[in-house]
Amino acid sequence: MLHCDEEDLSLLALGESGSADDEAHLSTCARCQSRLDQLSAVVKSARAVTPGDHPIAPPASVWAGISTELGLDAAPSGTVTSIDQARSRRGPRLWLVAASAAAVGLIVGGGLVTALGTSGSSEQLVASTTLGPIDNSGFSGTATMEQGGDGMSLTVDVPGLPAVTDGYYEVWMATPDTATMVAIGTMRPGQPATFPLPAGLDPTSFPVVDVSVEHFDGDAGHSVVSVVRGQLTT
Repeated sequence: MLHCDEEDLSLLALGESGSADDEAHLSTCARCQSRLDQLSAVVKSARAVTPGDHPIAPPASVWAGISTELGLDAAPSGTVTSIDQARSRRGPRLWLVAASAAAVGLIVGGGLVTALGTSGSSEQLVASTTLGPIDNSGFSGTATMEQGGDGMSLTVDVPGLPAVTDGYYEVWMATPDTATMVAIGTMRPGQPATFPLPAGLDPTSFPVVDVSVEHFDGDAGHSVVSVVRGQLTT
């Protein structure tokens, strides 16, 4: 499968229009839609950055201490360029793409600033699926499984789910025949949710992702009222 180009997804996240081919691909590819959702969230965070959030150059004493600790003769001679200076040297669109990629990865500690780009992410996509409507529910969504440093996680997104007045939505993972189901967690209507998978759960044995409507009836089992379902594929 030929997926969307990373640059095209970045521009879509910035609010620019995409090609008809990209739009058609995104409507069926959970992997690319999940990546677009991630980039859109990064852009939203970047646009919320204020001047007070900009990183500043550490004082000369920091570099002097590093040089002394490492046994160097002198501190680095390079100059530090502020975000505002970098922005003035580039086109606004390219700057925003770069700033968006870095905005959520700024770690400040001990006077040192480290920018983490998306290519350095520790999360690795393992499997994904499109969640289709069950019993003509009219809803659809995506599910992605990622491997991180803390283990496997499942992200489920079903846009437009209405609130349930006398219940809630539960996410399940099930065997291919749905005869055995494991409750993963609850999700709020219309909001993506990420769940750490229970230790010992074999995703290959439980590849089906199901979202159901549950009620406060004291029954911990599946209500048999599902709204969307799909099977994870690598």
